[in-house]
This record gives sequence, structure tokens and C-alpha cells, in this order.
Amino acid sequence: MDGMVFIDDAVFKRGSSSYKNEMPISEIRLSPYWIDIYPVTNQRFARFIEIGGYQRQEYWTDEGWAFIKNMPVKLPLYWHDPLWNQPAQPVTGVSWWEAMAFAKFECKTLPTEAQWEYAAGLGIDLYPWGDSPPTPELANYARGCEPADVRRRSTRVDQHPRAVSRAGCHDMAGNLHEWCIDNSTPNYAWDFYCVDPVRLENEELPHIVRGGSGLHDEDCLRCTSRDYYSPEIRDNIVGIRCVINESRP
Repeated sequence: MDGMVFIDDAVFKRGSSSYKNEMPISEIRLSPYWIDIYPVTNQRFARFIEIGGYQRQEYWTDEGWAFIKNMPVKLPLYWHDPLWNQPAQPVTGVSWWEAMAFAKFECKTLPTEAQWEYAAGLGIDLYPWGDSPPTPELANYARGCEPADVRRRSTRVDQHPRAVSRAGCHDMAGNLHEWCIDNSTPNYAWDFYCVDPVRLENEELPHIVRGGSGLHDEDCLRCTSRDYYSPEIRDNIVGIRCVINESRP
């Protein structure tokens, strides 16, 4: 698959003992999947706009279609903002429903948080690049959650080549959070089976985001760090990375 890396059957230790919402640590089994090497860029998202994606109901869930029609939503929120809309910057200002619609347009879906976490660190690394502390050369983040520039902006998805994960994915720490398909949960106690875990009960409830952003500190860049937002949020802190759940052709 162009622009994606293949991840074969995997077993890894999900979670950490650092925070209650990352517990319990469990051995997780994942079926093969493909995941985007880079976050979805503005250049890539433009194809969805050009084919009339915001006007074509077949790409949207019922709840997503109602959301964009009631708002109304016709473009990502920062589409015309030069701080965020350059071709190689990751698209942002997109709700969970916009992320899902774009993924469907590409015949993909959003990652489960287990898929995302494995691709980021394989259950081995503290950060996507390993265990060394974050630096500006490795990620776009904010020490103490205070960005140095109040007119902050995202960085190109290829701006930190030293931060590539063992799986081969770039830009998985800082810059923008990335939507996952799962609803938010306070911990992993719900997961009794630990095989291809996903928790999607209600689209209109908050969803997990992973990776941290340019507004988050070093701690949020850890591969196991979890956060969540309501599906309608369209702020400049969340972007998209897609997966395909299938075996190697």
C-alpha cells in the first residue's frame, strides 16, 4: 500500500504504570494491519474536498452527516489559515466525524488505540524514537504546556526524521494529536479478551486521541499516553492517521 507500512500479527504489552488511565498493563494480540507512514496532510485532504466529500453522504455516518449539516461544516476549520494550511502540514481543525469520512473516502478507517500504540512504540519504546528525552529536534511540543510562540503553528509531517518509530511511522509524537476510533475509557479494565481491542459504543461520546500536540508537554509524547476529546471538536490540536485492517496481499 502506497504511503503505508504493514504490521504483521503482533503481541505487545499495552499501557503503563505511570497513570491510572494507562492501567492495567496487559498482553495484547493484534491482527495484521496497514498504517499511514505520515499523518494526513492538507495536500492529501484536499482530494476529499475536490471530489465533494462534504456534500456526499455516502462517506459519512448518520451522526456525522447530521453534524456537518447542522453546523454547517464545509471545510476543515483552519483550511484558510496560513499557519496551518500548507501542503505538507498535517490537516487539522477536523472533527472525529470528518476524520472518519476522510478515512472512508480512502477505503480506510481510523486506528484503534491499541493499533496506534503498537505502531508508535511496539510496546518497547517510551517515545516513538526510543527512550531518550524529547528535544525540539525530535518533536513539536511545548515544555510545561506553554508554547514558546503564541502564534504557534504545526510543522511539516517530515520535519523530524530522527523520530521515526520502529514500525516506520513518522510524526507520532507532538505536532498534532491523532483521532482513534475508540470511545474514551477511564482505564483498560473493560478489555477482558485483549485481542484486537476496540471500544466504540456511541459516536457522540468522547473519543481517544493519541500522540500529544504543539500545546502539550513531554509527558504527553509517550507512546502510552492517552487523552480524549468530544467528536465535534475542531481545534488545531488534532489530526488524522488512517489504517487498513487486512493481511499482506
